[in-house]
Amino acid sequence: MRQAVSWPFVGPPVAVLIVFAEIGGRMIPPALDVASWSFGAAAVLLTIKLLVWIATSHAAFDRQRRLAAFVMLMAIAGGWYTSDEWVHERQFDYIIAAQNTRVKQEVAQLSATILAFVAERSHHAPPAPRPATWNDDEAAIARYEEEMAQTYEQRFGKPTRTAHDVLRQLGIRDRDLDVFYAHPANAFQMRIVAVKLAAMAARLH
Repeated sequence: MRQAVSWPFVGPPVAVLIVFAEIGGRMIPPALDVASWSFGAAAVLLTIKLLVWIATSHAAFDRQRRLAAFVMLMAIAGGWYTSDEWVHERQFDYIIAAQNTRVKQEVAQLSATILAFVAERSHHAPPAPRPATWNDDEAAIARYEEEMAQTYEQRFGKPTRTAHDVLRQLGIRDRDLDVFYAHPANAFQMRIVAVKLAAMAARLH
């Protein structure tokens, strides 16, 4: 038994398991099961070696050796706990990074779509008011802006408000967007919303 748990037999498997666990923890995405199992198996092997040493040599133990055995046992437990926490932190960081990447892409796409919508609608905008037909021209512009605002609300109202709320939860805010994002009334305000969304998405890491 003592030979089976001697360092020449225990050391290499422990080293290999720790290397596997390190590689698994640093993968993208982290191999959570592999890393956790490898760290746990290494801790079990070290614990078995320590317990065999205690069982076979306890008769000759003095106070210092008993203290050393206790410290080593606590070190193994603490090392396993710390390594397991590190693996789960790596997994958590990956999830957050993936979420931020998804939000960044979706917000950037929403911004581009809004800009394309405004550009397309601008081709159908009525001409500026002329003195001879001032009232009619103003009425046509009002109808155009009202129709554009309604179409915007149907296509982009809910996604824009959702994007604003998500970015705000992530700690990214913009005063101009806060003013116009809920119900932009015209092409100018819609462009502001789109540009601000793109700028805020770029701030996500």
